[in-house]
Amino acid sequence: MQHFDDNAKRRIRWLARRGLLELDIILGRFMTQVFDHLSDSELAAFVALMDLPDPEILALINKAEECAYPEFEPVLEKIRQAERL
Repeated sequence: MQHFDDNAKRRIRWLARRGLLELDIILGRFMTQVFDHLSDSELAAFVALMDLPDPEILALINKAEECAYPEFEPVLEKIRQAERL
């Protein structure tokens, strides 16, 4: 399993900056409230999630599309919870 040090986490924070405003707002809340508490496996799933196109990420967060990646579900749920706060 990959270990994420502070430099890796800074790069991940940069990945979370998206071009879609609504997604940027949702992920901004998540990054502020939850990001620092993610495990390495959750961070790995989050990095993989960020490889998807913005509309697909937003659809997965909003449950407009069914998630074909079970490893994303825990992270997606944490993003949804941060959105509700």
